[in-house]
Amino acid sequence: MANALERGSRYILRAFSPNNWSNKRVSSNTFKLSSIGVNWNDALIASSIAIGTTESGKDSNVNRLNTYVSRDFYDTTFAKAADITRLNNDSVAFFDKDYINRRRYLRDFSSNGEINSVIETIADEAIVYDEKNYFIGTDFNNLKSKMKKTKEAGVILEELQASFDRVYQMYGWTDSNDAWSYMKKFLVDGFLAFEIIYDYGETLNDPVPQAKDIIAFKEIDPCTLQPDIVKDEVTGEDLKVWYQFKDDAEKERIIPDSHIVYISWLKGNFEGRTSYLENLTRTFNMLRQLENSRIIWNIQNAQKRIKIVVPIGTSTPDRAQARLDELKAYYNEDTQIDDMSGEVTVNGQPKFSFSSTYIFPSKDGAQTEIDEIGVEGYDMNSVEQLKYWWRRFILETKIPANRFMLDPTSGGTQTPISGEGSITREEYAFARFIKRIQIVFKELLLKPMWLQFCLKYPAFAKAENLKSLIGLKFNYENIFEMEKERNLVNAGAQTVMSMAQMKRADGQPYFAMEFLVKKFLGLSDADLKENENYKLREAKDAIDMQVEAKEAAGAAQAPGATPGMDSGLGGMDMGMGAPGGDMGAGGMDMGMTPEAGAPMDMGATPDTGGMDMGSSAPMM
Repeated sequence: MANALERGSRYILRAFSPNNWSNKRVSSNTFKLSSIGVNWNDALIASSIAIGTTESGKDSNVNRLNTYVSRDFYDTTFAKAADITRLNNDSVAFFDKDYINRRRYLRDFSSNGEINSVIETIADEAIVYDEKNYFIGTDFNNLKSKMKKTKEAGVILEELQASFDRVYQMYGWTDSNDAWSYMKKFLVDGFLAFEIIYDYGETLNDPVPQAKDIIAFKEIDPCTLQPDIVKDEVTGEDLKVWYQFKDDAEKERIIPDSHIVYISWLKGNFEGRTSYLENLTRTFNMLRQLENSRIIWNIQNAQKRIKIVVPIGTSTPDRAQARLDELKAYYNEDTQIDDMSGEVTVNGQPKFSFSSTYIFPSKDGAQTEIDEIGVEGYDMNSVEQLKYWWRRFILETKIPANRFMLDPTSGGTQTPISGEGSITREEYAFARFIKRIQIVFKELLLKPMWLQFCLKYPAFAKAENLKSLIGLKFNYENIFEMEKERNLVNAGAQTVMSMAQMKRADGQPYFAMEFLVKKFLGLSDADLKENENYKLREAKDAIDMQVEAKEAAGAAQAPGATPGMDSGLGGMDMGMGAPGGDMGAGGMDMGMTPEAGAPMDMGATPDTGGMDMGSSAPMM
């Protein structure tokens, strides 16, 4: 580990320049961005008293990383930081020694028709494209609620939107369904990793090139990446890096975290399955074995078996035994079913004979006997066991049961489209499950979007509070949950109207309407504020229409006026803000002017209730 760190310092941390072993440039501005998300210092570890779960694996034969790592690993900064909750990141495929083999099995397993259908159902729910081929969009409502309505704040919002659009386009998702395919792959593999490729413009051949924009993404095998935290000898900052093909003289790379996007199904210190698909293997395999046993039973019992007993007279025992062995080999039937294609083979041949004739020798017999062999044994036509395992499989998919045909022997589906029958707890739980998947998946866009923004405005690089307010919102198309919400709103509205009728002794309402709305309709302060903004906009539109009507009437009555001629007077400005804007609530003063090099006042005065963006550096 020490040697690797020395190599990192020599080739990357100190030089910030091309090196002869990789021919890859690492620019100083993107390398500085690798400290994003590692917003801490050595004092954070030095102040800790306890031994974390990762560190405790040093003296244990079985550790959480499920692999053998050198004892030096547990002394690294990465190992000590892995147990700090706000730094707890993704699970790392590199540390799982069995993952490569399991991934190969899971990919083959996903080819089963039933499994592929389940995976596509989850992907269809999580990735819903609109008419512009976007499955996700920006959500700045939380950010806007903390910002003052200034020109500088508008510039920031516009640049964040532009950064999102660029990243989405550089993935190539505007004209393909690759995001849907990557969601399927994530559900199967449990890991996704990409390299962020930057454009260096005219500085490409400079000793220290400066990245300008993100121009592409390259998919990387997560198994080849190992994270670490190292100290930059020049700045003294702790930076996150990724080793690719570590200790391989030909392939080893040391990549700053600002060049890598990495997500995992399993998070940091938590135990669980590697991927969504891994949860389904046991139940489905049991179901498949039961299906196969019934198929083989039905095929074998579809044969008409004829037994012929042939007298052999005075043949010697050895000769008779040899003849029996020949008959045994001749009549042996090995029936197999291919799980992938469903093809049935008998003795390696795809054709199956529906009649068989068996000849047996009889030493004492005087004549040949011909009989039919009856079928005996357990009746395998019952599907009750299949139903049980089918329901178990449905339960583990987390997809609501009413979307499946619960009885394989019944005709048609059992999926209600609307009404109370479709509004189940399963549907509500399924919607929450999809949202948990989306929270992980959106990191593929959120991280590079923030990096692209910081390339334009590096002064914000360490403004973690600003970053935390940026939201992405997935398109949604779950008619079951939407109907559930509508029914809840209707029930809440009836409760509000009923309780609003309650009066005091003096005839005044007993409850405040705002209290009832917030209590029984479940509306947040942000929802109420947005509603007020819409009401103000409607009021302004109504006044504008009245003004226009009066102007039109005055123009028509003016001497010499031509009917229908525009008087040329503009609409009246009522002094109200733009629709949906902040109507005067206190917020943070971004203090940023769009001119390059102008100082930015990131702090808010105490009486505004705003948030301090934590930066006063000039804008690059």
